[in-house]
Amino acid sequence: MTSTIHAATIEDLRRLARRRTPAFLFAPMDEGSGLGACCARNIGHLESFQLVPRALVDLSRASQKTVVFGREYCHPFGISAIGYAANFRRDADVLLAGAAQAANIPFILSGASNATLESVLAKTRAPLWFQLYGARDPAVTDATVRRVHDQGVDVLVFTIDLPVAPRIEKFLRSGVRWPARIEPRAIPYIACEILAHPRWTIDMILSGGPARLESWAHRAPANATSLQLAQAFASQVPSNQTWRDVERVRRLWPGRLVIKGIMHPDDAVRAAEAGADAVTVSNHGAVKLDCLPATVDVLPSISAALRGRIPIFFDGGIRSGAGIVIALCLGADFCFAGRAILYGLIAGGLRGAGKAIEILGEEIRQTLLMIGCPSATDLGKEFLFDPMRVPQAAHE
Repeated sequence: MTSTIHAATIEDLRRLARRRTPAFLFAPMDEGSGLGACCARNIGHLESFQLVPRALVDLSRASQKTVVFGREYCHPFGISAIGYAANFRRDADVLLAGAAQAANIPFILSGASNATLESVLAKTRAPLWFQLYGARDPAVTDATVRRVHDQGVDVLVFTIDLPVAPRIEKFLRSGVRWPARIEPRAIPYIACEILAHPRWTIDMILSGGPARLESWAHRAPANATSLQLAQAFASQVPSNQTWRDVERVRRLWPGRLVIKGIMHPDDAVRAAEAGADAVTVSNHGAVKLDCLPATVDVLPSISAALRGRIPIFFDGGIRSGAGIVIALCLGADFCFAGRAILYGLIAGGLRGAGKAIEILGEEIRQTLLMIGCPSATDLGKEFLFDPMRVPQAAHE
């Protein structure tokens, strides 16, 4: 069996994570909504691009360092927001922040994190951003924005693309929506899966049972159960946010504001006009609808519409460093990986998350060198192979 230390690819880490995790948790996370077509499209379409190498380039000072919002990071990618991550690995939010700190890349703490923002900040010095879910009650949203600012976070990622709860068919079939709802018919299935995955089960027992959504404990009764905390979250999120909410948050938030969940060029332009400092091209990890396009399919049109007005972040389908390079060639300024890092975390905790980051970084380095591009910031469409347009010599 491949160990986390000897994993050579993100797929190696995925296989290890799958072995460790009960299917009622792993399959919905791994495949998203429907039949998993949108998730597969995110991955497949990104990896379908080919790169054209340039020869005899001086690569002695090759670098993938990237500056975002005035801060230099060691890689052109960060760790995306991952909700309920501690259901997969105890202390997941703190471990992800620790991995980000060690690698000097940003980590977006989910608005549905199991650990509180305060506890994560107390235990790490990671470059921490915060994901905001707009609540049904605007006062709850505003209170969250103020709290995040008071904790010294300077980048707020407003996720705006989930007006209703996603319909995850795998949960419906199994009767399990951990930990909020477990139908009686699912109990034998859960028992078999728990017994078949002893390492996950022991981890769950040692952590006191299903992970509590501590980030919402302040909205629930004292000593609330895991179920009550999940219900407190569900009473406010998801919600139908509008441009008025974006404008209100922009007025309230003094730091950098990223609008995440953009899939249409007109929305990207409007986000810039509303004062966003960046947008993230994302289909919410393919959990919305099976029939949505891959994020890479809409990235070029959004890049063309914004024309460098504000940075574009990319999120969706990243399973290799080459995928990150391709997204940068297509107009992204920076990328975020979610599942790729989560697989490592599940498989090996802090070391596993670090291994996932190391794999992506090494693959980016190898790709840049092989295509003759000294810096990640030099990537562009000229490195993409277009079978309809054969490269022509400059003197022709």
